[in-house]
Amino acid sequence: MTTRKHGLWRFVTSIVTLTIIIFSILSPLTATITYAAWNFPYTELNAEAGIVMDADTGAILFQKNAEIPEYPASITKVLTALVVLDNCQLTDLVTFSHDDVYNVDSGSSNAQIEEGDVLTVEDCLYALLLKSANEAANALACHVAGSREAFAELMNEKARELGCTSSHFTNPSGLFDENHYTTAHDMALIGIEAMHNEAFMSIDSALSHKLAGTTRNPGGLTVYMEHKMHRDDTKFSDSRVVAGKTGYTKDAGNTLITMASSNGRNLVAVVLKDKNPGHYTDTKALLDLGFNTTENQPVDSGLFNTEDIKNRLVADTIVDSNCQAADLSVKKDMYVSLPTGSTQEGLTYTLNYNLLKSAPTNTVAEILYQADGITVGRYYIEKEPTVAIATLPEESISEEEKTVAVAVTSVSVIVIAAVVGFAIFGSGAVIGIKNVHDQHSLERHMKARRTERLKDIDMTEDEFMQVLEARRNARTRSQNHQSSVKRSTHMSQEMKQSVKLAKRRNISRGRKEQRQ
Repeated sequence: MTTRKHGLWRFVTSIVTLTIIIFSILSPLTATITYAAWNFPYTELNAEAGIVMDADTGAILFQKNAEIPEYPASITKVLTALVVLDNCQLTDLVTFSHDDVYNVDSGSSNAQIEEGDVLTVEDCLYALLLKSANEAANALACHVAGSREAFAELMNEKARELGCTSSHFTNPSGLFDENHYTTAHDMALIGIEAMHNEAFMSIDSALSHKLAGTTRNPGGLTVYMEHKMHRDDTKFSDSRVVAGKTGYTKDAGNTLITMASSNGRNLVAVVLKDKNPGHYTDTKALLDLGFNTTENQPVDSGLFNTEDIKNRLVADTIVDSNCQAADLSVKKDMYVSLPTGSTQEGLTYTLNYNLLKSAPTNTVAEILYQADGITVGRYYIEKEPTVAIATLPEESISEEEKTVAVAVTSVSVIVIAAVVGFAIFGSGAVIGIKNVHDQHSLERHMKARRTERLKDIDMTEDEFMQVLEARRNARTRSQNHQSSVKRSTHMSQEMKQSVKLAKRRNISRGRKEQRQ
């Protein structure tokens, strides 16, 4: 038996080895250079989802369920503020309607603003971001777009421009709606945009602000920052935090978006579906990970070869063939975010031509630097205005050329698929046939041994089968008896328990009657 098993393993090993060799020959993708793995940091989070991103390189430093949709609650107001700043002047006047003030959840955050009150856009944004005032969110939305529904369309458009792919917003405040959701990654992209917006940061970095007089507060109401990590009077105070927004609803749990800066680096952290005060401790863990275990390194000169990039852009018909390497540039210093002490050996880059609407006017591509498939830096490559975009008319390619190209591709794919399929399924078929053969051989061997033993004890095959049947019946009766005993014991215990309970009730009833 041992020899037979060893022979089977040798057979299987040879088949697997042959399959690997075939794959290696047919697919050049299997022939890769291996570099030492980058040890990207890890931390535990209580939140259902979380992420920390470098706001300057665009690198994701850590993420947990970052692409799973969750309810954002009031951190929605960060996007609301960005849309308002895109469409208004800070000095514009906003008049609060009855619907603005009272079309909110009872008891939800407000800044005591009444119907008919008039405030500047700037005051409204302070109320929105510091006090999380829902009436301010409604009034700003209607001031910009005429209605909350129309404003939500602008919110979704802005989110798409920033690269958000799994979000949908239905209102400016973040009050619960099952169709109002986002992801930690999308929210971090919104946070990065906010961190790069001077007007937003000027307002959201404030610890307090006194609003102009209103009906209920003629002398003005002072609103205070609610993000406890940004304040210096709480146990969660963190000097790295420069801005942020809190959020909470029953369905969303605690949510938090945080902008932080330290030693020239800027990070954005987001946690969703968290518990109080876990949203603060989780955020601290994310910031510690980002600032303490990763670093930004200037991109090695060899990783940005404008001649190679120009050739690729020309070959991919992105720019005209007259383009020169000197016509391409990145308008900012390039860095990559890597685990502290890592080298850039083995870093690769890809060119992305699917550009966001927010990209600069002369952008021709986005370069993404990657480590182990993780994007650690991304930048826009811009061309000089004199460089023409490549054009390739459809009619310039003949139908014959198209047919040949398609045929070659199809044949190549079919041939490769056929050979690989033959190798895989052929190997499986051979192994299956051999297993069946071995099983039949084993059965014949065991039957021959049983026949020899029956001869030794002078018993026929029929007599042996009768003995087996008798043993099975006896085992079945024994098991049924044991089950019956167990059921009887259980029922007896239940009856005893019932009697005890009845006695207790009688005693209790008697005592009650005596008291009466």
